[in-house]
Amino acid sequence: MRLSELMGREVLDSAGTRAGSVIDVRLIQDGPPQESGMARLRVAGLIVSPRRAGRLLGYERRPRGGPALIRKAVLAWNRGTVFVPWEWAELRDGQIHLTHPASALPPLEPLDTAN
Repeated sequence: MRLSELMGREVLDSAGTRAGSVIDVRLIQDGPPQESGMARLRVAGLIVSPRRAGRLLGYERRPRGGPALIRKAVLAWNRGTVFVPWEWAELRDGQIHLTHPASALPPLEPLDTAN
């Protein structure tokens, strides 16, 4: 499956209630080294927004980056966005079904970009 096939998919929690739509995917680089010397990437989790149309435009990566007014507008539009660990997700019938209730989903935290 390609990452682009996850984008926009509807996410349902363990009770079948709509939790939102996938607006981004977080990857982690921890696989075996390749010929290029870089480790393979794997999906760490999904970023799910309650809105059907939403993009974070990178503002979740740097909480103080970019024009303040645009950052505030983007983050306000995507209020309620959560992080879904990949282990909690299962693809069935064209939707992503979670093994946990929506109330257990952790809020989206900014990435640590200091490294």
